[in-house]
Amino acid sequence: MSAPAPSTPISEGAEPRAGGAAVPVWLIILLSVMLYWGMVYFDLHAAWFNPEVYAPYRSDKELEAMQPLKGDDDALLQKGKQMFSLTCAVCHMETGIGNPANGCPPLAGSEWVAAPGTGRIIRIVSKGLNGPIQVKGQSYGTGTMLPVGDQLPGDEKEKSESIAAIISYVRKTFGNVPVAAKPEQVQAVREQIKGHTASFTAEELKGVPEDK
Repeated sequence: MSAPAPSTPISEGAEPRAGGAAVPVWLIILLSVMLYWGMVYFDLHAAWFNPEVYAPYRSDKELEAMQPLKGDDDALLQKGKQMFSLTCAVCHMETGIGNPANGCPPLAGSEWVAAPGTGRIIRIVSKGLNGPIQVKGQSYGTGTMLPVGDQLPGDEKEKSESIAAIISYVRKTFGNVPVAAKPEQVQAVREQIKGHTASFTAEELKGVPEDK
């Protein structure tokens, strides 16, 4: 019987080492399944990964624009917002503060916007405005605002609907007037002024009662 081999002496100061073992495959699979289940749980109960909450939207404006409309007035205001951005914001700015540098008056807080009636603002949007105008005690502009309403596409009924949408959005957003302008109101005023080929002046508009 042979003698056992002598053990290798551990040198003084050397660190002891633990033996290594491979991680069982079943444990890796189990952890993966648990991780996947956790993601699904949060998806279903917390909307963390729900594409209907996050995926389609890149900004607050996109999110707001894609909200469902609740009624006729909401549809009118949504259309008005889009048309304002396309036809009016270049001068009056998206915020309605105007641009004093080019003589464009503000819409925000304007007495012309918040007037009891829509007769004056329908005329302004339809035929444009020429010359200076007083807004909140300050004089603006010596140029001409274009006849946005007359230049809109479509027949007279479609133009009136578009003008009503713009006016409704402007009055609610910048004048705190909750009542929407009706296309029938716009069409009635436009019938009265259809022979008016020039832009209105502020003095002419003052001849129209504020509540009409």
